[in-house]
Amino acid sequence: MNPPLRRRALLYWLVLFCLGTLWIGRQHYVDQYDRFFQDTSIAQRMLSQKAVQHEAVLATLAALSHPPAPERLFPSLRPAMPQLRALGYLTDGAWAGSSAEPPGLRAAVQQARSLGRPVTLPLDAARYWLVSPSSWSLLVDARDLLAAADFPAGLSNLTLAIGPQPLALLQRQPDPAPSGWPLALSKPLGAASQPFMLYSARTLTPATWPWLPWLLWGLTSALLVAGVAATRRSRAETRRRQEQARLAAMARLSTLGEMAAGIAHELNQPLTAILAQTRAAQRLLDDDDERPAVRRALLASAEQAKRAADIISRMRDLVQPSAPGRREALDPDALVDSLRFLRGPELARQGIQLDWRNASPLARPLGDRVALEQILHNLVQNAADALAATAGPRQIALEGRAEGATYVFSVSDNGPGIAADALPRLFTPFYTTRAQGMGLGLALCETLAGAMDGRLAARNLQPSGACFTLVLPLAGDAA
Repeated sequence: MNPPLRRRALLYWLVLFCLGTLWIGRQHYVDQYDRFFQDTSIAQRMLSQKAVQHEAVLATLAALSHPPAPERLFPSLRPAMPQLRALGYLTDGAWAGSSAEPPGLRAAVQQARSLGRPVTLPLDAARYWLVSPSSWSLLVDARDLLAAADFPAGLSNLTLAIGPQPLALLQRQPDPAPSGWPLALSKPLGAASQPFMLYSARTLTPATWPWLPWLLWGLTSALLVAGVAATRRSRAETRRRQEQARLAAMARLSTLGEMAAGIAHELNQPLTAILAQTRAAQRLLDDDDERPAVRRALLASAEQAKRAADIISRMRDLVQPSAPGRREALDPDALVDSLRFLRGPELARQGIQLDWRNASPLARPLGDRVALEQILHNLVQNAADALAATAGPRQIALEGRAEGATYVFSVSDNGPGIAADALPRLFTPFYTTRAQGMGLGLALCETLAGAMDGRLAARNLQPSGACFTLVLPLAGDAA
């Protein structure tokens, strides 16, 4: 890979890696926050249950008609409520309790009676009195509400706001918080008498970041970019080889064009002389008894010579820049009659039967007469060559028909058909399956067909044989 492509691939990988890293990091943050929210909610519910338990104890004590003395009741409550530090109540304006009367208790009782529910009387950051309207009061130490091991493992730091200073219930990360992604959430306890605010905080430190998914994504994205780059390099190399092959074929065709131009120059004069001599002989044989047979032979020689001159001229026109040949509406029957006249005797000597079927008698293809004759002659000659080693009846079927806005010539034989590996390369210049062939006949026919806005195709027939089809535009004045 050259340096510019390497730098471009590296840039694509960096962009892809960064986008994937951001997405993975965001998903990790969302997952961690959801877990953090769930764990904080669990801790909040657990503390709320403890707070509601305090209210239930006060309601039970208020319902007793002959409650026991606080000094006797307190030891029995401590095992089930380790956070309980003292309890007491006012009776006939006098305090009875397991500890001294706290300051402000009587005002708190009046406030609880006016509200119709218990109220809190904080002593410090951790302890508070819970005073009910019945004057029963509990001294609670929030540090013993839950053990640190009872909190969910996904929590780091928990604080409870009871007094002016927050109470640290859980501290698994140092203070101040380390660098990373901070998570924070606050929720009040679900008790009307103790709506203390619970604060939860956690920092996603680099140790908790998704390093393994990032590493896997880095490797995956690198492989993806490398695969795309390799695919693009392979396609570019394939196009480069195709262009090189095309240029090589064009170079060989250019060389062949120079040869054809020289041959055309050398053969034009003798062909012209042959044409002149055969016409002179045609005029001198007026009194001979064999005049009809000689006339036919001379006429065939003249037509062959003229056709050879036209073909050579056409080859020179194909390899040199020139104006396209004149196209006209052609009579398919006349073209096939000329083909039979020129090739009939030779085919008969080879034991080959040439059949012609005009399925659309009034239709006329649009094309160049000489080019179309050359294509049909070449296709018939190839069919005859294919039938050389065929035993039994040898047949070449030539058919013409109109299909929509096109006219289709088809040349079929009952020979062995075309090899599967040769079929895709039939029209490639210089490709041939014959030992003495040059591989230019079908390539030239395809070029001639394209110059007439037509197309040439080949296929195998079942059970045997091959079929070549030439599709040409249909003349506008066809019936």
